[in-house]
Amino acid sequence: MITEPGFFPTMPADEYHSDPCPKPSLNQSLAKVLLDRSPLHCWYAHPRLNPNYVRNGETKFDLGTCAHAMLIGRGKEIVPIPFDDWRSKAAKEAREDAVLAGKQAVLQHQYERAAEMVAAALLQLDARGLTHLFNSKHGAGELVMCWEESGTWLRQMIDWLSADEFTFCDYKTTDMNAAPQHLGRIMNGAGWPIQAAMARRGLDCLSPDTTGRRRYLFVIQEVAPPHALQVCEMSEAVQTMGRKMLDVAVEIWERCMAENIWPAYPMQIQRPELPVWAENEWLAREIEREQT
Repeated sequence: MITEPGFFPTMPADEYHSDPCPKPSLNQSLAKVLLDRSPLHCWYAHPRLNPNYVRNGETKFDLGTCAHAMLIGRGKEIVPIPFDDWRSKAAKEAREDAVLAGKQAVLQHQYERAAEMVAAALLQLDARGLTHLFNSKHGAGELVMCWEESGTWLRQMIDWLSADEFTFCDYKTTDMNAAPQHLGRIMNGAGWPIQAAMARRGLDCLSPDTTGRRRYLFVIQEVAPPHALQVCEMSEAVQTMGRKMLDVAVEIWERCMAENIWPAYPMQIQRPELPVWAENEWLAREIEREQT
């Protein structure tokens, strides 16, 4: 448990996710839950608010998580397990042995594919002149920030922050098409604007001298070969939207914390409208039928 705001470069991920702040704190993932679902869902997902909270105790990595750990270079030692899946007794025992040794088990074939992804990522970053990203010689990986705003605690873990604190970035993997024309949908669905807003908010508080001079990059890579990669930087308009969304989430959080009331969905009967795209699609079909 921490006692003061600050940067915590050596804090383990498990400690961060358990919420080490003096009071229950809000992070970017919980802010997304507040906006996308309800305060009750946020309360249920919070390790300090829900007395019956149980974090997903899964001990095996998927491909993207494994690649993330390899590229960032932080966290538990990864141990490849020579099995095709986790169904056999021997595989489960090997996984548990790794856990008892304080290591992270991953299936051999996923380990090898993750290594291929990371090698491809490094080559593509080098081609863009961005070899310093995720390099421990030039910055800190999985850097935890915790800060206080008028009695409200917030926290964020950044995948990588440069030593001069001017460049920070997050690494994302996707099984979707990461071509330029699809990035907007990926960005919106994953809540990048809120994530960026929370990170900037923390850095503004803890490192005010760099305010207005930072770059926040998202590195997104496809898990399928050839593991193509994109480097993204949000426009000022998108960043402004992210700040507005986060402001609303913090406002809801503060009200719920003060009143200790965490409402679920509205009580009123809802009358949902069709999405604009669905309505336009149907109208186009009607026009086509009339013309035949």
